[in-house]
Amino acid sequence: MLKKSISILCLILFSTPDGLTQFIDWQNLSNPIYTKEGWSVKDATMIYSEENETFYLFFSAFFFDNGRERCHVSGVKTKDFKSFSEPLFIWDGQEEGWIGMCSPNLTVMGDTYVLTYNSWGDKRGAPNQLFYAVSNDLENWEYHLPLAKNLTDGVRAIDAALYVYDDTFYLMWKRIQTSQVSFSATLDEGWMNMGRTNLGWFENAEMIDIDNKMHLIGTFRSHKQFIYTMKGLPQDHWNWTEWELLSEVTVPEEGFNTDERMNAGFLVDWRKYDGYFYYLYAGRTEGESHAGRGNQKLALARSKDLMTWETSGNMNF
Repeated sequence: MLKKSISILCLILFSTPDGLTQFIDWQNLSNPIYTKEGWSVKDATMIYSEENETFYLFFSAFFFDNGRERCHVSGVKTKDFKSFSEPLFIWDGQEEGWIGMCSPNLTVMGDTYVLTYNSWGDKRGAPNQLFYAVSNDLENWEYHLPLAKNLTDGVRAIDAALYVYDDTFYLMWKRIQTSQVSFSATLDEGWMNMGRTNLGWFENAEMIDIDNKMHLIGTFRSHKQFIYTMKGLPQDHWNWTEWELLSEVTVPEEGFNTDERMNAGFLVDWRKYDGYFYYLYAGRTEGESHAGRGNQKLALARSKDLMTWETSGNMNF
C-alpha cells in the first residue's frame, strides 16, 4: 500500500498540466544547454534512447588540435540536459589524411543508427567528401565509411542529410554550394542524382516525417531557420526536390546568442512524451574566434505547433 501511494505521489509531482509525465525539466533549464571550455559547438543533431532513458547529442566541435584550429565530429550523452558526459568520441580524420570532420546528421534505420558527416578543411587536391558511421547503441561506431562516392568523388560535397522511405535512401547534400537530392537502394553505391531543390541556397538540411507528411528543415540566408513541407507524395522520387514553406523557427535573443541568434537547427518530434517538438540550435556572441565560427554554444527551444517557439524562461515570447 505504501509503495502504491508513493507511485501515485510521484506521478502527480512529475506530471504536466496536460496529464503527461514530465519528460524534460523545462522550467529548470537555461540556455545554452551545452558548452565546453575551448570548444565552439554547432551543426548539432540529437536523439532520445528509450532503452536507457538517455539523450544523445552529436555536433561539430571547433578547437585547437596539433597546432591549428580544426573541426571535429563529437558526441555526448545526458539524462536531463543539465549535466553531460565527457565526449563519447572525437573524429577528425587526420589518421586518413583529412584535415578535419564536420556536420553530423543522425538517421534511424530499424535497430541501426546512421550518422552522416563530411570531411572539413578543403584540403588541396582532396575536396571535402561525405561519410557515414553506423552503430547499434549510439556509443560504439564503425566510422569514416564513404557515402555516395559515385556522385561525390573528386567533387566538394558537404552537409549530408539522410532519410529512408519505402526501402529507398534519400540524400540531401551540397555539391560545392548547391543543394542536391539523390536516391539509392543501398548506402554504399548506385546513387542517382536528381539535381537541385527548388529552395535555392541553404545548408544543414534535415528531413523528417511529421503526421505522415514529409518536412524539410534548413538554415537559409542570414542563418534564418525555415520548415518546409513536401509539395507532393514521397513515393515519387522527384517530389523530394519540391518543397513549400510552412513556418520560420524564431527564438529570443539571450546572453549567449547576441551576435548570431541561431544556426544549424535540428528538429525532433517528442510529442508522445510531453506534447512538444524540440529544436536544438547554436548561437554565439562573436564571429571571430574558432576559424570564424565564433563561440558557438547549443540551446533548446520547444513548440506544440511548429509555429510558436519558446525557450525556458522565455515562455511564449
